Amino acid sequence: MSIASPFINRLSIQVRFSDIDMMGHVYNTVYQNYYDSGKIHYFDNAIPCMDIMTIGVVAASVKIDYLRPIYIKTKIYVESRICHIGHKSLSMEQRLVKEDTDEVLSTCTTILVCYDVKNKISIPIPEKWKDSITAYDKNVIVKK
Repeated sequence: MSIASPFINRLSIQVRFSDIDMMGHVYNTVYQNYYDSGKIHYFDNAIPCMDIMTIGVVAASVKIDYLRPIYIKTKIYVESRICHIGHKSLSMEQRLVKEDTDEVLSTCTTILVCYDVKNKISIPIPEKWKDSITAYDKNVIVKK
């Protein structure tokens, strides 16, 4: 019996020649670009009404673990999910996975803070966002 993955959001990532370092694997700073692509894909699907020009999210903390190297011909995808919603912040978990084996190559945990772009201040997460995220991603813990 297999356990269903808590990740429902998946985006294929193309490893580009410019992503590779002199040792032949993806340079560590490029991983953040892959995770950012996954983050955008997640929010496009979970909160389609999100207008990042007025209210968006900013990263307060990012932790990446590099478990296995990724090479130029490695087919990968990024999975993303929100695991926790607080008053002003969201916790996002992501991972880079090898397509042909489903091996997890890297993991990332990010704390995102809801941000009013015009006034440059953190703000409470809109209820509409919470409703959209919990409808899209069923295993989210919401702080009351």
